Amino acid sequence: MSRTVVVVLALVTAVLTGLLTGCGGGGGPEEPSPSRPPTTTPQQPEPSKPGPPGPSEVTVRGTVQRGVEPNCLVLTVEGRQYLLLEAGGQVRPGVEATVHGTARPNLATTCMQGTPLVVDRVEDVEGGPS
Repeated sequence: MSRTVVVVLALVTAVLTGLLTGCGGGGGPEEPSPSRPPTTTPQQPEPSKPGPPGPSEVTVRGTVQRGVEPNCLVLTVEGRQYLLLEAGGQVRPGVEATVHGTARPNLATTCMQGTPLVVDRVEDVEGGPS
């Protein structure tokens, strides 16, 4: 082998050895220096994650519309849709009404539209088909 090839191989070996051993630091964990104590990070409690929204009392006014599924009635107020549940016979599509009830966002329904609103009382029913 030529002298140049041997020198190149020796340099490559030295560089690779240095990289694999952490640049000559012995490859083991670093010992803390006697002049300063090892640092620790205090355990912070995890911030509490907000749970799913629970039931809340709601009063809304608007015009009742048919939902996308059969027998579903929806009231849209300021861009938010409420699915009217247990609304009674006076509430039908095209009627404008004030609805008092309990929003139940976690309630499963087949209507797949709006926040479920269990109706307690309906006031000021106006309009709608005769």
